This record gives sequence, structure tokens and C-alpha cells, in this order.
Amino acid sequence: MSQLLVKDEVELQSLLKQFLKSISEKIAGAPSSEAAQEILLHLEETDKNFHSYEFVRYLRQYIESSLGAAVEEEMLNLTLGERQHGTGSGHDALINAVTCRTKDSAEYQQTMQTLKASLSSIVECLSNKYKEGQLRKEETHREREHSQPSSHFTDSCSDSDSSFNQVRDTRHRRAGGGGGVDPL
Repeated sequence: MSQLLVKDEVELQSLLKQFLKSISEKIAGAPSSEAAQEILLHLEETDKNFHSYEFVRYLRQYIESSLGAAVEEEMLNLTLGERQHGTGSGHDALINAVTCRTKDSAEYQQTMQTLKASLSSIVECLSNKYKEGQLRKEETHREREHSQPSSHFTDSCSDSDSSFNQVRDTRHRRAGGGGGVDPL
């Protein structure tokens, strides 16, 4: 499962969008992009809901299915090696050794490259969609601003015309309604 299919990328895009909406308040409160990065880097430690986000669940499942066999193989090799050599270095040492060996494996490198490429593409796509949405909002805003002053001007003019006509008609009636020019 080291390659992500197009349908997986579409699902991952949706999950990432949902994840970003869920944590947007935390990021929005950051005074700088560096601070926002720090918030994201420590999100697992600071957000009690971290492991319940669908995006995180998806990534965990993807990594487990991609690297699970390699991890189990390393664990088996290391535990067999300990038995043969009579060393009982402990559970923590075993986990550290398995982690190091797994990180050096071709499967890990392939999985991380695939995830990086897919997520980079997805983030770029979401970023482009966001920028397009912002441009559309600005365009709509400009159109509204442009149309409002002209309709306001027209309304004001028609009000003025109507007032002007009333004044002219009143003066015309006072002047006797003659056929001459109204001297305003």
C-alpha cells in the first residue's frame, strides 16, 4: 500500500480539509507562521482529540499497513537475536532498535516519499482552491461596490430631479402658468 491511489488522494484531501477546519482556531491564534508551526508540531501533546481526527486515523492506518510487516520482521529478528546471544536488554531498548532499523528500511523511505509527495500535492491543491475562492470573493465585493455607487447616484439623481420638478412646477403655477420660460 505504499502508493496512494487517486481515490485515496481525494479522500485524504477531504480529511485534511476537515482536520484543518477542526484546528483552525488554534492556528489562527498564532502570532506568526513560526508559532503556528510550533502549535502543529506539538498538537499531539496539546490536543486531547488528536487521535480521534479522521485525518490522523487515516495516516496511522496507512503507515501501519505500509510498514507493519517490516516492523514485525525487525521485531522477530531482534528478539531471535537476543535469545541466541542471551541478552535481555528490555522492552524500551527493543522498541528503539526496531524503530531505528525500520527508519533505515527501503519500505519506510518509500512510504515517507509517497506521503510527502501526496500531501504536498494535496496542500498545493487546497491552497490554490483557497486563493481562487479569495479572488472570487474580492471580485464579487468589487462588483458590488461598483454597482452600488452607480445605483445610489441614480436614485439620488431621480430624487433631485423630482424635487427640482416640484419646485419648477410650483414657481410656474405662481407665475400664472404662462407659456414662458421658468426663471427659477
